[in-house]
Amino acid sequence: MPGNELTIEVRTMSAAGSKLALAAAERAAAEKALKVSIAIVDNAGNLVAFQRLDGACVTSIEAATRKARTAVHLGAPTKVFEDLLHGGMTSLLAFEFISPSQGGVPVMLDGALIGGIGSSGASGDEDEMVANAGAAAILAAAAQHAAGD
Repeated sequence: MPGNELTIEVRTMSAAGSKLALAAAERAAAEKALKVSIAIVDNAGNLVAFQRLDGACVTSIEAATRKARTAVHLGAPTKVFEDLLHGGMTSLLAFEFISPSQGGVPVMLDGALIGGIGSSGASGDEDEMVANAGAAAILAAAAQHAAGD
């Protein structure tokens, strides 16, 4: 069996990518004067970058991290799981690693799940907006790089 069949290449969030995403998410939160925590995780759910903005409640620290990890582990925005829970799928609560609370988004680049972003401390819609701003910054930078700029 050739060696290349025994391994796979994995793309993941880099430190530079996480800083870019975090800065964009922070700007989005600041524009709305949101007091949130923002967590960036790699494709395995390991914390790569984190920021608790001034005034964000202490519980937002763990919540943002769990949202980011949930988005990565399940490959979908946490809003999907919040909607399922509201629809009666209470079995989701049996899984310790799932945070069925809006505000976590996976970061997909060229079809590969490279990480996740979670925000907590504002409304679900606002948290998701902050997380999406971070994800959009990664995608925009990757597109610009691919275009040769």
